[in-house]
Amino acid sequence: MKRILVVDDNTEYLQVLSNVLSNDFDTIKATGVKDALDILQAITVDAICSDYNMKDGTGLELLEDIRQKGINVPFLLMSGDDDYLLEQKAKLCGGVFCSKTDCDLIGK
Repeated sequence: MKRILVVDDNTEYLQVLSNVLSNDFDTIKATGVKDALDILQAITVDAICSDYNMKDGTGLELLEDIRQKGINVPFLLMSGDDDYLLEQKAKLCGGVFCSKTDCDLIGK
């Protein structure tokens, strides 16, 4: 089974998203940027799904950091805001942006 790292400092949302993804993935949970980087030093994942705005940094910073370290896995950056500039920045780093309120994320 493919392994996905789910990163969000909102532990309730982290748990819900992890539960949904656990049908198709072995989910690993991280509660922030530092926690995610620590986990990535210890294990390999097949994909990362991260919130944008967290207490100890941003998902974009996490994306940039892992790319600099040569970790080239699919990366989904999520935010409660639908931000075109953030979408473009994520794309430049090889990630995909999705609004947490997007109908496609919630409904399908």
